[in-house]
Amino acid sequence: MDSSSDADDLAHVLDLNKQLLDAAVSGDWAKYVTLVSFDLTCFEAEAGTHLVKGLDFHQFYFPETKPEAKVNKTTTLVNPTASFLSVDKTSVLITYVRLTQFVNAAGAAVTSEMSETRIWTRSTSSSNDWNNVHFHRSVTKL
Repeated sequence: MDSSSDADDLAHVLDLNKQLLDAAVSGDWAKYVTLVSFDLTCFEAEAGTHLVKGLDFHQFYFPETKPEAKVNKTTTLVNPTASFLSVDKTSVLITYVRLTQFVNAAGAAVTSEMSETRIWTRSTSSSNDWNNVHFHRSVTKL
């Protein structure tokens, strides 16, 4: 692959990552599951210090199972970076700070800040079938 193709691939994965976050904050489970691996793994604040595997843990936070979770939110990625992790260019590492804005139950505007790292893979270097396979999220500001 030439460098313009590489840049296009990395931009595409960054776009998919934004779609994934938008699906999560809007409660769109159907879209979310098209962008993640069935055996997704993660470390995140909601799980304490535990490695979470699979999708059951995540589905709990979507409105179909927890209606009060549906809140109008806006997500902004600050300084997103993407780079290939493998020579065959079938895995990408993305890092960024995620700002999420919403109005809380008291009517106050709130911004939460999280540092995230995500790993995306695709089946072959000629495919655009990318899936998020792992993420690590740390809450830095509430």
